[in-house]
Amino acid sequence: MKTDRSLSKIIKTACVFAGLIFGAGFASGQEHLTFFLRYGQMGIWGILLAGLVIALCGWAVLSICVHEKITDYKGFMRVVFGRKLGGVLDVVTGLFIFVIFAAMLAGAGALGQQALNLPFSAGAFILATLSFGILMFDVRGIVEINTIITPILVVGALFLGIYAIINATEPTTTVQTAQNTGLWGLSAVTYASYNMLTAVAVLSAIPTIVTNRKIARWGGLLGGGLIAIIGVIFVVALLLNLPIVQNAELPMLALGQSYSPVIAYGYTVLLFLAIFTTAATNAFALTNWLASRTKFTKMQIKIVISALGVTAAHLGFSTMVSYGYTAFGFLGIFVVVAIILRGAKLLFVKK
Repeated sequence: MKTDRSLSKIIKTACVFAGLIFGAGFASGQEHLTFFLRYGQMGIWGILLAGLVIALCGWAVLSICVHEKITDYKGFMRVVFGRKLGGVLDVVTGLFIFVIFAAMLAGAGALGQQALNLPFSAGAFILATLSFGILMFDVRGIVEINTIITPILVVGALFLGIYAIINATEPTTTVQTAQNTGLWGLSAVTYASYNMLTAVAVLSAIPTIVTNRKIARWGGLLGGGLIAIIGVIFVVALLLNLPIVQNAELPMLALGQSYSPVIAYGYTVLLFLAIFTTAATNAFALTNWLASRTKFTKMQIKIVISALGVTAAHLGFSTMVSYGYTAFGFLGIFVVVAIILRGAKLLFVKK
């Protein structure tokens, strides 16, 4: 019975972790286009490296929280970086959580335009409203929605990625697109870093699930492993179909639309689910972040961030991924290195 409970918590932890990263940027293929495809075939090694860094960092974050009995993000940053530096990085992360939330709303707006011919604002507003509804259930709602939706995302993403690889018609494009291949490692670490900036805020707030180091270890590794596997399949699929996807706001959806209406509509639903889980999760993290630092009530915060998020979303999805994500990714490299080193020390600490 105890083993069954541990396995259930490992799966839930992995689903929450993978769901954090499997958002609009990942599921749409826009992140792969920005961070990996520019390096041609070396982009495959890039996504593998990024997956490894994400898995190790997830394991480290969860292990630190268990060992230090941390229950929130503010406490985590103080333990790892100290009061002063932790406070600065805390503010940086809070800003980026908002950028991610706004980017998800922008992704919903772009999805509504590309797939359903809806006004951009309508898609962003619908997602903001749904995310607001999930926030009413606090951490329980976030855990349950990720546990339910993440397996669906994994299966659907694997189907389209493998289908696109099997049906690729111009494999020679993988060689023609390679540029600045020596920078693929830096790009991979930058990608992993900005993802972990927001993931830490949520992972440090689920102590009721991650109750021991076994759950921390396998939950982190499994979540990161899923991202690496699906990421490789996406990179290969997009490389083999660059003429179709290279100028698309949502590359994987453009790929699905090139095959059949059924696949296109199916992936539209899948992409929306990916956007939804990440938007709700980051809204949850941002609400908790602001609630612990201001005198506003959580309800007031939820209303304000929803309105501001819809407004900021009009900067555009690809713009936010290309510039906002990259900028915070460079800042996050220091955070990721420090977390992994701190987590590594725990390997020598007795249970």
